[in-house]
Amino acid sequence: MGCGISVGLSLLFPLSYVGFLYVMDRNGTDRNDPASVKKRFIAAGINNVLSMTVTWIVLNQKDNHPLRSMGFRLDGSFNALVIPSVLVGVLYTGQWLMMYFDGQLKYIFSTREWRHSVVQITWVRDAIMAPITEEITFRCCSASLMIQCLSRSHTILICPLLFAASHFHHVGDDMRKGFSFSQAINRRAFQFLYTYVFGAYATYLFISTGHALAPIITHSLCNSLGLPLIMEIYGYPKRSQRNALWSAYFLGIAGFITLNMFCLEDLKEVTTITRFVEIVLPVFTRLTLNIMGYLISYEDIRMCKKGCT
Repeated sequence: MGCGISVGLSLLFPLSYVGFLYVMDRNGTDRNDPASVKKRFIAAGINNVLSMTVTWIVLNQKDNHPLRSMGFRLDGSFNALVIPSVLVGVLYTGQWLMMYFDGQLKYIFSTREWRHSVVQITWVRDAIMAPITEEITFRCCSASLMIQCLSRSHTILICPLLFAASHFHHVGDDMRKGFSFSQAINRRAFQFLYTYVFGAYATYLFISTGHALAPIITHSLCNSLGLPLIMEIYGYPKRSQRNALWSAYFLGIAGFITLNMFCLEDLKEVTTITRFVEIVLPVFTRLTLNIMGYLISYEDIRMCKKGCT
């Protein structure tokens, strides 16, 4: 089969994902209603089965291991679980510190909170079902077909467009909740922007690791942690807390970028925790020392402006 069919299908799968949601839940009035959530689980599952089947058929024409190309394999599972967890953990350094200041960090490690969450169907949707079903459709199927015909960079840039645009289907839910059409569009336009950025990164991660688990784990963690609350820093009354939060967010973002740029290829071959630490620790230590040096120099300059003659 030619590239026209492969690219066409890679663009069709995201549309079918949303389409199945509406077909199965056509009478739904609230996406958070348990009945609607269950119907959407079924719709997403059916779409996954159909999309995976079609993708397998197309890839099987030229690929001896189509499932492997779709990211379904056992080897590399350690990396696919650990790497995205560490990268997201580093990115959210400021968020962890903010949660500590707010007294919320302890709840992440609370078995009581976990037991409460796993019986909430909306939590199951956001942390488990949505990451799995969306990443299978948008990465394992769409991206794996698209990269057969387009370059790596083009796939990373184009593939997330429909993933991000698919969130506009929530406009109807917003309007049923009392938002005007323009308000609903503005809400989803903002969501389009950050889901596009996430989609591009998830596609990059999928292509780089060649494993379905990597974008699924990343998606689940990001859904659970939410957007970085950088603007909330201004609400902290203590200057020391604000400075610590700015530093933590800056360190986290810089560390995330650095690890992706310089360590991801090496980390793909890691099979043990020890080797993982050997690769990551030197890079992160140098980055931390450089940032601390910059902050100290900045503080010296600031103090000198106040008191130096």
